[in-house]
Amino acid sequence: MRTNKNHWPSILILFVFAVSVLGLIFITFGLGVSSLIDLFSNKDDPAGQMISAVAFGFELIILLACSWFVFQKTRGHEQADLPFKFPYSEWQIFAVIGIGIFAIAIGAGIALTEIKWLTWIFLPILTLLVIVPPIWLLFGIGTKGIELGPRWRIFSVLGIGLTIGPVLMIVMELVVLLGIAIISTVIIAIQQPVLFKELTNLSKIIQQETDQIMILKLLAPYIGKPIVIASILGYIALIVPLIEELFKPLAVWVFALKIETPAQGFAMGMLSGAAFALIESLNASGDGSSNWPIIVSVRAGTSLLHMTTSGLVGWGIVSAFREKKIMRFAAAYLSAVSLHGIWNACAIGAGISSIGEFIGKPEWIFNVIPAALCGMSVLGIGMFVVLIASNRKLRNTPASLPLSSPTPQIKITEDQEGVK
Repeated sequence: MRTNKNHWPSILILFVFAVSVLGLIFITFGLGVSSLIDLFSNKDDPAGQMISAVAFGFELIILLACSWFVFQKTRGHEQADLPFKFPYSEWQIFAVIGIGIFAIAIGAGIALTEIKWLTWIFLPILTLLVIVPPIWLLFGIGTKGIELGPRWRIFSVLGIGLTIGPVLMIVMELVVLLGIAIISTVIIAIQQPVLFKELTNLSKIIQQETDQIMILKLLAPYIGKPIVIASILGYIALIVPLIEELFKPLAVWVFALKIETPAQGFAMGMLSGAAFALIESLNASGDGSSNWPIIVSVRAGTSLLHMTTSGLVGWGIVSAFREKKIMRFAAAYLSAVSLHGIWNACAIGAGISSIGEFIGKPEWIFNVIPAALCGMSVLGIGMFVVLIASNRKLRNTPASLPLSSPTPQIKITEDQEGVK
């Protein structure tokens, strides 16, 4: 059965998905052809480009599935409004762990051979096996027993998380970064003209340099300055989390008045975080060198961060709209920003410490990296506990009252009518 009434929200979402599908087709095809050219010409990193091509291709397949369910809604099919049950079972925990260990072990062996055609063939598929199953598992654990809502809305949330959400976040972050760069450049040019001239000359040298180690050696003395480190930490650990945690659950904002309960908001927030984690982790894993096992292992861990924090914000958004609990949203948002900020600070701290040997401070590696790794490990365990505790709390929470309750009607029985 179908209705004839146009459903404009689904039509608009389907249009956005259609444009995104076309873009992903061109990106996937372009990266695939480029990786083939590099493979046969023995240039650069063909395996890394192929990993990116497969990543975008996988996202394309998911977006096509999302488009199908939204298309059903535009046609008025009842199947689009049927409740969706995520296929999660406890045995998947052992399956995901086994798949991950197997894929990392095999991929590490292949990457260490540094045989380009071998890494080109196997690393893209192994990257999917390391990144995707943990996201599936975490979403199943976090949403177990929670009503997810109609199919078309769920796949709309997933599709928006794969398209508009990341684009909006990247644009916002680039705008802020560009503004900071312009302001900093003006201040340096006015107050320290000698340093400005020195940096201008350095930029010209870097543009002509292709050796990454040499570029790092040239930049290390400037990156190692306290004010520069503080600026990098401020942007990565404060500004980026403020932007990402606000816009990552973009679809939850869009559907806030339609999502029935805060628990469902938590689930939809997790789904938005899963979409973002999928894009970020797959595309950041485009490295076919011997560093591949380290990169994919770290990226697999960030999925927990994005899903947990986005779930908290989704819960806060729906609580604010359905139950008028604005302070709950504020607390959820600030908690998510704090967790994200500490994680980013640990990650960037470990990265900056690696330049210590170039500026005569090799102790940074031994002092900062262990602390950063311990901090990220503690955060990871804590966020997993938060995920499980949130699920147990929310799935037992009664549904919220509707936004507008109908006026109660008094039914008069036949006996009462007689008495009257």
